[in-house]
Amino acid sequence: MVSAVVPRNAVVWVVVLVFEAIALVGYFSATSATMTQFRYVVYPFVWINAGLWAILRTTPAPQNRRHRLLGVLVAVGYFLVVMGVPGNVGLGGLATGTDLRIAWYAPGWGPLLAFDSSWIRLYLVPFEVVGYASLAYLVYANVLAVARGTIASVLGIATCVGCTVPILAPAVGLLGGPATALTTTAYQWSYDVGTVLFLVTLGLLHVSHRRSRP
Repeated sequence: MVSAVVPRNAVVWVVVLVFEAIALVGYFSATSATMTQFRYVVYPFVWINAGLWAILRTTPAPQNRRHRLLGVLVAVGYFLVVMGVPGNVGLGGLATGTDLRIAWYAPGWGPLLAFDSSWIRLYLVPFEVVGYASLAYLVYANVLAVARGTIASVLGIATCVGCTVPILAPAVGLLGGPATALTTTAYQWSYDVGTVLFLVTLGLLHVSHRRSRP
């Protein structure tokens, strides 16, 4: 048996990692795209894999239908906030028609779906959708467990990659330098900081849920 030598879960994750590596090699082999920063093609899989890992290790336990409904409402609201602050989801603008575009970027970044209409706007990057959905799922589990996950939930908003720029600029400003340089520095490190904050938030919510279980 597989479990007698290597834990079955480990085998599954090895298969997942191999599949992701093949997808990356296949993408860059089949397109004219070039890899400028290795970490940028890895971060999406960090978000996706960590999010799926946390979901698989979390078992929500609703007490009743009303309790479940409360958890769903809080989780959905949380998801819309973390997707809405950076502009991934929002109300429609001045578009007079409907515009749907799909961009085939590197795995994790794509396929990116952009939709714009007079009533709703969507900009869906796969790894962000999976990552924020996993946070929302853990928030749901924490609500059902009546856990005090407020701090972790607030940190989740900071994982929005677009939100890290205004957060980082004042901090970097303590080191001195022109504002334009500060903004550039913030953007250069926004995905790095966003990924770290995402993992921290995911960990806090996961630990909070485990500790709150009866």
